[in-house]
Amino acid sequence: MLVEQLRRQGNWLFRQRSWLPLLLLPVVVAAITGESLPAWVMHPWWQAVCAGCILLGLLLRGWIAASVPEGTSGRNTAQQQAERLNTTGAYALVRHPLYAANFLIWSGILLRPGIWWLWALGAAVFAFIYERIALAEEEFLEQRFGEAFRSWARRTPAFLPRLHGYCPPEEPFRWGQLLRREYSTWLSTALAAALVEGLVRWRMTGAVALPPTWWVLLGAVLAVAAVLRLYKALRRGRAAAQ
Repeated sequence: MLVEQLRRQGNWLFRQRSWLPLLLLPVVVAAITGESLPAWVMHPWWQAVCAGCILLGLLLRGWIAASVPEGTSGRNTAQQQAERLNTTGAYALVRHPLYAANFLIWSGILLRPGIWWLWALGAAVFAFIYERIALAEEEFLEQRFGEAFRSWARRTPAFLPRLHGYCPPEEPFRWGQLLRREYSTWLSTALAAALVEGLVRWRMTGAVALPPTWWVLLGAVLAVAAVLRLYKALRRGRAAAQ
């Protein structure tokens, strides 16, 4: 009964997962503006650690997005879908690599202010959301693929990757698919990281002044997102006209 309830919650959370991280935004702003931040948050090594977590998460997501078959591991929110079972590439090492990547991105952003309870709260919220989503997804996959799923699940851990058994992706790396699937993640990550960075610098220096590299990064991500959004709109327009 409890597992079934968690799965029902997971199906609901799956449909809402694109905006749920925004619930943490007021807490993040209140924590940074209300807490005394440690001096070491401005040290380059700490900035590099946080940026490294974010970058590693984005690279993992990008690798997955560019090489998974169409119809799987998508950004759909209406319902679960899987035309085939992913068991190669990142999925040969961990059953939920996209969620592991998301956790790295969350961690890089939430660790930036050096407020440990903020990261712990984010980790707890992440576990609450994605444990339920994972249960719902695995129920769907088991019903659809049966023993093939159960065999893969027995040998592949859920979130912490194993160190053996790697199998290269069946599909080639496709840059077009990477851009189409991941540009919105790049945009939301860049905006969230810039907001936190600006608040941290304001608390530590009294001025909101992002370094030039931040503005270049934001400009590049916004330009890519705008071009791809326009391209998708034009494609939908041509398809509707036909």
